[in-house]
Amino acid sequence: MRKVNSIDKTGKVLFVDDKGTGTTIGTKTDCNAYGYDYTGRFCYAFKTQKDDNKDDNIVQGFGNSLSGKLHNVNGNGNEVLAGFNANVLGNNNLVHANASNSITVGKGNYTEHYGSFNYSASNTANRCKFMLLQLSGTTTNATPTELYIGGEVAQRFIINSDFESAFAIDYTAVGLNAASNEVWTNYGHATFKYVNSTLTEVGHTKATTIRDSALDYDIEFAAINGTEDYIELKVEGEASHTVYWNVILKVTEVRV
Repeated sequence: MRKVNSIDKTGKVLFVDDKGTGTTIGTKTDCNAYGYDYTGRFCYAFKTQKDDNKDDNIVQGFGNSLSGKLHNVNGNGNEVLAGFNANVLGNNNLVHANASNSITVGKGNYTEHYGSFNYSASNTANRCKFMLLQLSGTTTNATPTELYIGGEVAQRFIINSDFESAFAIDYTAVGLNAASNEVWTNYGHATFKYVNSTLTEVGHTKATTIRDSALDYDIEFAAINGTEDYIELKVEGEASHTVYWNVILKVTEVRV
């Protein structure tokens, strides 16, 4: 059995030749020995698929379905409805249309939020996952102010009303006073559920607050039921304080 010398970006394999000093395209027997795909007279470790109707896609694997453009997909059987930097690695994952600038890793995964990182290794598709969301924004007074994913207005933690779900959210919040360079941080946990068509906050524990003593800031979650149900996050600064905010949500989700 010949040894593999190289695999190029299209998946084409070259083998070490019999002299051991050069390369050869090999035979079907060489190819099959590695479990690769022998097509025509070439051996492929994988095949790169390009959708001729959509520009700027990089796709490696089989049976992937794409909409829009600017995808980077590596795997099999992924359905990508979002465009513009929807990155997918794995098998049988679904990326919803509103989930641009997202990353999806694993199998049986589902990505529904703008700018999110999503991981799953579930044998049952659409059942459970781990997700990271980054919410950011600025406050200039003591009025509670909503933060959005990536600071993009109206990009929220929307709930998929097709499923009953439970959400365990560990979060890290930091606010930086732009004038004094003083810092306020809070680490905590919030739990929500969506059952019987209603989103409910089960509880919110502000576990640890570490801050410069002059600051009296705050953070709050809320269940918003409406045309789109979503988990709202607001922060509160102080009068005459310009505060830059960043909050990371680490979400463990299961649904039926």
